[in-house]
Amino acid sequence: MNQTTLASPEGFGFPVESRLTKPGDFTRVFQAGKRIHCDLLMAVTHSGETPCPRLGLAIAKRQIHRSHERNRIKRQAREQFRLNQGRLPQIDLIIMAKNGADRLSALELRTMMNQLFDKVITRCAGS
Repeated sequence: MNQTTLASPEGFGFPVESRLTKPGDFTRVFQAGKRIHCDLLMAVTHSGETPCPRLGLAIAKRQIHRSHERNRIKRQAREQFRLNQGRLPQIDLIIMAKNGADRLSALELRTMMNQLFDKVITRCAGS
């Protein structure tokens, strides 16, 4: 398969500028952020100082024991962020999974992730 056919449309990537990478950024969001719950997922948001929204992932081993399930949840969170980043305000966003999220089917996880991102967009629109 040709490499150019696999490229995502312009503006829908997940570059380094769109990621929370420093421990201080995570600490700031956890301490001062708003928590938005959706059944088995949670988002912590804080108005960012960067020109674009940024995503961080904190999927705890204590909550999701199997690594392949943690990775599946992270992949889905990155994909939903990538698809919704044009609708998101300038916020720093950390996605967390609650106990039991590993038992969701792929469709249930995608639906719940959509609901979470819709709640984040609605509640943070004024930020």
